[in-house]
Amino acid sequence: MMPCARLRAPHTARSQCGFTLVELLVAVMIFSIGLLAMVGTASVILTTLAGSQARTIGASVAESRFERIRATACKDRASGSAVSRGIAETWTRAQLARADDVTVTVRFLTNHRLATQTFRSYVPC
Repeated sequence: MMPCARLRAPHTARSQCGFTLVELLVAVMIFSIGLLAMVGTASVILTTLAGSQARTIGASVAESRFERIRATACKDRASGSAVSRGIAETWTRAQLARADDVTVTVRFLTNHRLATQTFRSYVPC
């Protein structure tokens, strides 16, 4: 839009200065679409962060189980299951020549869905 003084001729009406109603409506619509896109993106980010937090806690529970198994004597190690911090964990032990093959499976609720993660490690005897 050009300044009003340059457009004005002696016979030009005063209503031609400034923005038209159509221009304002288009600007408001573009702004609204951009704002809605930002709100939608923020929602997706929050959902992703909540899922990441649950997976991190699940990995922490599995790591704790591996540490408890490492601290146990080889002859006393056994498979089992437990629930800690609202996360169900199941671990299995397969005896090898000089180590144990330990698999820990954790199940937890993330984004209103049940998720499962499996971790595997070799624990020396």
